[in-house]
Amino acid sequence: MTILSLCSVLAIFCYVIVPDNSPNANLQIPQIALLKPTAKQLLYPENILPPIKTSLLGRIVNGVPNRYKYYPVDSLTYNDGKAILYFGKQIRIVDAGNAVHIEKKLTTKRFWLGTDKYGRDILSRLIVGLRVSLLVGLFAVIISIIIGTFFGMVSGYYGRWIDRVIMTIINVNWSIPTLLLAFAILLVTERGLMAIFLAVGFTLWVDLARIVRGQVLEIKEKEFVLAAKTLGFSPLRIMIKHILPNLTGTVLVIASINFATAILVEAGLSYLGLGVQPPLPSLGNMLKENYGYATSGFLVLSLAPAFAIVILVLSFNLLGNGLRDYFDIRR
Repeated sequence: MTILSLCSVLAIFCYVIVPDNSPNANLQIPQIALLKPTAKQLLYPENILPPIKTSLLGRIVNGVPNRYKYYPVDSLTYNDGKAILYFGKQIRIVDAGNAVHIEKKLTTKRFWLGTDKYGRDILSRLIVGLRVSLLVGLFAVIISIIIGTFFGMVSGYYGRWIDRVIMTIINVNWSIPTLLLAFAILLVTERGLMAIFLAVGFTLWVDLARIVRGQVLEIKEKEFVLAAKTLGFSPLRIMIKHILPNLTGTVLVIASINFATAILVEAGLSYLGLGVQPPLPSLGNMLKENYGYATSGFLVLSLAPAFAIVILVLSFNLLGNGLRDYFDIRR
């Protein structure tokens, strides 16, 4: 819970926290590509846009549009009223005006996890990618809960031919590999976050539906349900007010496990190029972009998103185990 709470705070306020708060953390400085972790770099910012007014909510949700183009600086000299900024063999000449003013504009940035091949801050993109992965997991789980609980309750309560039809649908869905079904959904829809929500959500409801069906088959034989039927309550009222509250623990346990599965499915889709599209970062497409550097001395580029995926999935699985123990009345 501590890890998931921390990740949630980072995801919600990512653009307030990250060093690069530009939209999608996509500030590119090619000259400083593949910096090592904790590297410092002196930068000269040159205005390319006038000041842009953004609301607090806009900054939290979308970040702040970048107004500057940054030039890396190794050294600075002055000649005939010009300031010459050196970066390796490259130079940038600007009107010095007041030397003190130029030096005040210089800013030092530390890249705690280094930079990628485009010169983008890895830490910033990792935290923004955390938001995307958690958002996909959240909406996918909500969709799967709605569909799975509905079909499971209807199947278990009514039985007979309705049960046979729904169980056939469930078994057909269960026979299709999760990623393959997600591929099929994404191929017939436009790329985007909404399509990913639907694709992942429609692949996760089957397990929940089967478990809910089994629970409903047991609960509907309890005395309080038989009493409700005797009093003439409608099936809809019985399912919503008498059966559904008794499914809360089961649904929460499966939802936490499905959250972990949704993160893995989204990461797999993005890794294969069918998920979140650049420049929007997600843990999956960051892994895809940087896995080739694992054997070339830039381990952190591939290990950072992989480690984040492992921590998230492990945390949700442990949360599911804890919820299962908490709601288990037989313990």
